[in-house]
Amino acid sequence: MKKIIYISFLGLLLLGCEDFLDQEPLTQKTSANWPQTEEDVKQMMAGIYTTMNNAQRFADKSYFFVCEIASDDKLGGGGVNDTKAQSYETFQYSDPEMLDHAWEQAYEGIYRANYALENLDKLAEEVIDQTMKNQYKGEALFLRAWFHYQLATLFGEVPLKISTEAGNLPKASAATLYGQMALDLKTAIDIMPKLSYDQIEAGRVTRWAAEALMGRIFLFYTGFYNQESIDLPDGGKVTKQDVIGWLEDCYENSGHSLVNDFHELWPYTNSATIDDYEYIQNYMAETGKSLSYANENGRNPETVFALKFSFFSDWGVKRGYSNQYQLYFALRGLQSLENTYPFAGGWGQGNSVPKSLVDQWIADEPNDPRFGASIMNIEEEVIPLGYQRGAWDFVLESNYWGKKYNGVTARGSDGELKHDYTVVLYGNNNNNQLSHNDDLVFIRFADVLLMLSELKEDAFYMNEVRARAGLPPVSYSLENLQKERRYEFAFEGLRWNDMRRWGDDYTKQALELQNGVPVYNFGQPDTHSALHPDGYSARYDATKGFFPIPQKQIDLSEGLLEQNDGYKNGEGLYPGWTN
Repeated sequence: MKKIIYISFLGLLLLGCEDFLDQEPLTQKTSANWPQTEEDVKQMMAGIYTTMNNAQRFADKSYFFVCEIASDDKLGGGGVNDTKAQSYETFQYSDPEMLDHAWEQAYEGIYRANYALENLDKLAEEVIDQTMKNQYKGEALFLRAWFHYQLATLFGEVPLKISTEAGNLPKASAATLYGQMALDLKTAIDIMPKLSYDQIEAGRVTRWAAEALMGRIFLFYTGFYNQESIDLPDGGKVTKQDVIGWLEDCYENSGHSLVNDFHELWPYTNSATIDDYEYIQNYMAETGKSLSYANENGRNPETVFALKFSFFSDWGVKRGYSNQYQLYFALRGLQSLENTYPFAGGWGQGNSVPKSLVDQWIADEPNDPRFGASIMNIEEEVIPLGYQRGAWDFVLESNYWGKKYNGVTARGSDGELKHDYTVVLYGNNNNNQLSHNDDLVFIRFADVLLMLSELKEDAFYMNEVRARAGLPPVSYSLENLQKERRYEFAFEGLRWNDMRRWGDDYTKQALELQNGVPVYNFGQPDTHSALHPDGYSARYDATKGFFPIPQKQIDLSEGLLEQNDGYKNGEGLYPGWTN
């Protein structure tokens, strides 16, 4: 398993502090003299990626966490004091600064990307050749678009930052924001080397990732805002046919492919765990397959863009070097690992699956192996091991749990279970909060296939994904495509924006199905209803699924930023758990 470490460049971020402009530099590296060497450039680029690690350091304040719970795939849950998780479920806020960390980390990433773009062209050819310069510029453009996309889908219209110049900016229109994202990605595609993904250092953005993200951004913008194309700031357009061409290029030339079996995407198939996981052993016996974790030995060919982690996590900023979602999404209570094997324990926030999804999935695809690969049935898998419901003060605990981003344990040579299988395989630190290091995959090659099917209205690519799951081919319809995306990408952070781009009626109908699902509160059977008295549909109408801009940012803008609809004058304030 190859891991890369993203090194922060703290000395660079002089965020426009004019009081210090006339002072002598206190360190050797300043914005006036850095970067100068190839190593400087590598550190500069690594610093952009590091902001993604920092963003998930507080997972319950992060973009991915919000997307999971806001969708109809997850319930808020956690303990009675986990008010952020509960707020996201019905588009409320627990405190005025609830998402300040997500806002700040996205703009820090944008600042770092802008700094790189402003300085790369200043470097002489003998420092870095044009091919590598284009690779790095493409990465910075991609990441600037990525951070703006997160902001624009989380908060709606936000300031557009395309330089390091300090100063307050008003909200940019959606057309302006998506136009710049599309231009950044188009430029990245044009300049980045057309090399197979495995010829680029693992963890770095590629041309193929830019083509895939262009598809995702195009589908959201044209769907949510009811547009035919994206207008570019230079006067051009990005059309559906343009996006199809880029995705076909990725399909044909990237070197990416689907892994052989869907289970191989998830860490419970690692070599230290797989022999003891009864579910997987039964699956292999039934199918005659031999499985292995695709990330364990070399690069996963299906991963187009992912956040990498390292074995050097620690408290403070370095906590972001470990995958915190595998802690937050783990079964609540830190019970004995024997009670939850092969899954680790943790905070238990945002990973309860509503029975509405379970029922729909079984009705639509009763023979879909992705169901058991993605969802744990608590009563079948861990209750027999001794797992206790209602640990600590668990609320909105369903009978079903997401498997994909739950930490995975393994038994060491001493016979004891470790907090993560990497402790056994690689000697990682055995810590329940810091040991989880599996990639957080943002874009898989399966997404490229399903975007092509949707844009071309052609079932060919969708049926490749279905064939991998051992499912029969289907004809193309939007309904079939919607179902396929839901079941293929359940619990991977895509569902929320998929729902929204398919229209208000689709979104509200899906959200309302969560009303009445069975849950356990404090270990006792109960029935779930929306956590806002107005209900899911009314809150969606009020907010369109956007969340409140942090009040601190509104104050700092000196009147340029206005709070989003649905959150003004105390509207949408979550009062806390009541039973």
